[in-house]
Amino acid sequence: MARSKTWTLLLGTSISAAALAAACGSSGNGSSGDTSSSGDAGGPSGNGGAGGELLDTTGPGAPSSLTISPQNAVLDVDGTPRSLQFTAALADGSAPGSVTWEVSDIVVGTIDTQGELTSKGLVAGVATVTARSGALTASTTVTVRVQIVDNPGNVSPEDQVDLQNGGSADPNLRFLYPYDKTVFPRGLRAPDLQLAGWSADATYVRLTVPGFTYEGFFGASNPTQVVLPQDVWRALTLSASGTDDVRVEVTTLAGGQVTGPVSETWRIAPGDFKGSIYYNTYRSAQTNGAAILRVRPNVDAQIFISGCTVCHSVSANGNVLVSGVDWTINNPLDSASFEIGTDGSVTQRHLADDGRKMSFGGLTPNGEWMVSNGVPQGSPVRGLEGPAPSRLYDTSTGEEVLAPSLTGAVTYALTPAFSPDGRLLSFAQYDGGANGKTIAVMDFDGSASPPAFSNLQTVATATRAIAGWPSFLPDATALVYHDGDAFDTATHGGGPRYAELRLVDVATRTVATLNQLNGRDAGGSSTLPYGEQEEGNLSYEPTVLPVAVGGYYWVVFTSRRAYGHTLAPGGTVAGSGNKWGGIVNGNEEPSLRKKLWIAAIDINHQGQADASHPAFYLGEQELLAGNMRGFMALDPCKPQGDLCESGADCCNGLFCRQTGEVNIDGEPITACVPPQSGECARIEETCETAADCCDAGALCINNHCAVPPPQ
Repeated sequence: MARSKTWTLLLGTSISAAALAAACGSSGNGSSGDTSSSGDAGGPSGNGGAGGELLDTTGPGAPSSLTISPQNAVLDVDGTPRSLQFTAALADGSAPGSVTWEVSDIVVGTIDTQGELTSKGLVAGVATVTARSGALTASTTVTVRVQIVDNPGNVSPEDQVDLQNGGSADPNLRFLYPYDKTVFPRGLRAPDLQLAGWSADATYVRLTVPGFTYEGFFGASNPTQVVLPQDVWRALTLSASGTDDVRVEVTTLAGGQVTGPVSETWRIAPGDFKGSIYYNTYRSAQTNGAAILRVRPNVDAQIFISGCTVCHSVSANGNVLVSGVDWTINNPLDSASFEIGTDGSVTQRHLADDGRKMSFGGLTPNGEWMVSNGVPQGSPVRGLEGPAPSRLYDTSTGEEVLAPSLTGAVTYALTPAFSPDGRLLSFAQYDGGANGKTIAVMDFDGSASPPAFSNLQTVATATRAIAGWPSFLPDATALVYHDGDAFDTATHGGGPRYAELRLVDVATRTVATLNQLNGRDAGGSSTLPYGEQEEGNLSYEPTVLPVAVGGYYWVVFTSRRAYGHTLAPGGTVAGSGNKWGGIVNGNEEPSLRKKLWIAAIDINHQGQADASHPAFYLGEQELLAGNMRGFMALDPCKPQGDLCESGADCCNGLFCRQTGEVNIDGEPITACVPPQSGECARIEETCETAADCCDAGALCINNHCAVPPPQ
C-alpha cells in the first residue's frame, strides 16, 4: 500500500475446495469470448505473452482441445500482493506448445508469460483468464476476495475486540457527513467520516461490499472523525459494482464505553470522474487574494489564473475559458479569453477593454464562439452595470460574429449556456418584462451562414425572484437551473439569499424538484444533519459534467450548508458558523461556508419526481476560503499518439488502445489511435448511435458510449 500501516493477516492465499473440485471435473475448453475492457466496467485486459514452445497444436493430428487448471479459482488476499499459478494442458494431458495468457481485467490481477496471476491484494472482483495455443483457446474465471484489517490508531487487541463486538445504542452518535444514500464516482478524494456525539478514544470503521471487507481501527479524535486512507477508498470503489450497496458501520470507544455501531449505505458509480472543475475564490489560501483554481481528481486545488480574474465560463470540451479581468466596484476593467492546453497550461487568446464582454459568457462546446451575458441597466447580476446587450463573439479575435437571428430575438440573455452538443442555447430571459424570472431555450445551427438561432421558447418560470445559471444535461433533454432570490449567493455585506436547484425537461417543460440534492425530503423539510430548515435552500450556480459517468449525470454547485462538524455551528474551523460573510475593516469578507458540492442525477430522469441523490463535498477544494461558481468541463482532447486513460481523452473519434508496451507496474500503456474498420467503441469512446458501442445495453450520450443507469 502507498502509506505505511500495520496489516493483520486474516486469510492467506487459498484456492477453495470447490474450485479445486471444479478443476478436476471441468475441461474449460472452447473458444473464449472478447476479454477486452469496456472502460467503466473495469480495467483493460492484460496479455502475459507467450510461453516456450513445447508441442505443435496446429498440424495434422493435433489435439482438439485445451484445458486450464485450476478452474474457477478463488484467491483470498489481505491487502498485500498474492499470486496464483495457472497451467494449460491438452486433452491428453500433455503440455501444449507456445501458450499466450490473458486476463480480462488488470485491475483485478495481472498475468505473466508463464501463467502466474498476481493480485495487488486490494481490489476484489471476477476476471476471465484465457490461454491460447495455436488455434486452441480455453478460459476460466478467477475470483479475488479482499479482507483487510488496518490499525493506524495502534488500538490495543483488547479494545479491537470490544469495538468489533459493538456496544450500546446512543442517538447522539450519528453521521454528520457523508449523507446516507450518497452516490460517489470513482477517482475523487475519499470522504472524511464526521460524526456527532462524544469525542472518541478509538473508532472502528467497517466497510463492506460483496467480496470486499475493510476493518480500520483509528485513534482518538474530538469531535469524532475518521480520515479514510485514499488507497483503501480507491480499492473499495473499484471493488463495488454499480448495484452494490456499500455498508458503512462506525463504532466508538470513549471512557471505556463502547457505543454503536451506527450505519448507513452508499453507492459507487462504476466510472472515474472525468475532466476538471474550475472555480473562483476571492480569498485563496495560496495567494491571499482572488483567483480561478483548477481541481483535478484527487489533486489539491491549484491556482489556474491568479488575480481578480473572475466571472468565468469554460467550454464543454475544456479548451477555452472566458472571464472578467481586473475587477472594480462595478464592472471588471477588462475581459479575456484563454486557451487551455492538453498539458494544463493556460495562455491568453484575446483581451477586451470591456470587462462585461466575456464575463459569464456562454461558450460553444469547442470554445470557438461565445454568446455574451447580457447586462441591462440595473442588471440583476451583482457587480455588472449596463447596458451591454448580448452578442455572438469569436473568442480568438473578440470580433462580433453577425447573428441577426439572435440579436433580432433577444436583447439580454442572462447567464447563457450552450448544450454539450452545441445545438441548443439556454439563458435567463430579461426582455419583455421577464426580468430574469424565466429560463428560455433556442435552437442553434453553427453550420449556417450566418449562424442561426431559432425557436425561442420559455421552459421554466421561477418560484422565487429569478431563474438563472441554466446548465444542460449531457443528452440535452433537460437542464438544471438555480431558482432563487437573486443570481448571487448573498447580498453585499453578508445578507441572506436563498435558492434551490431544479430540473426542467426541455420538450415537456415539466419541472422537477431536486430535493435530495438540495437536502430536503419530498415534503420540503430539511434532511441535513443540523436540521436547519434554511439549509435546504442554500444551493446555487449549477454546472453539469458534459458526459455521463458510471450510469449517472453529475452536477457541481455552490452551497452554504454545513460540512460535517468542520464547517458548522461550533465547527472545528473558527467562524464557520457564519453562513453569509460580512464586512471586515470596510471590505467584504466571504463566508468559509461557501463551498462546492457534487451530486448524481439519474440518466433516466424522465417522469421522476426527484432524480437526484444526496450531495457530497468536493474534498480537493481549499477549505479555508469561500469558493463558488464551479465549472465542470472535460480536459482538452489529445491527438493521435498521445497517451490516454480512456476514449474520453482522445480527439476526433480516436480510440484509446494498448500500444503493446507496459509501464513499471506491468500494466499496459494506452494511446489515442484511429479505430480499425468496423471496430466497436468502448465506454467513453466516440459513437453516433448505441449500436456503435461494444457493450450490450450501452447508451450513446453526447456522442460517447455510456454505462446505462443501474437497475
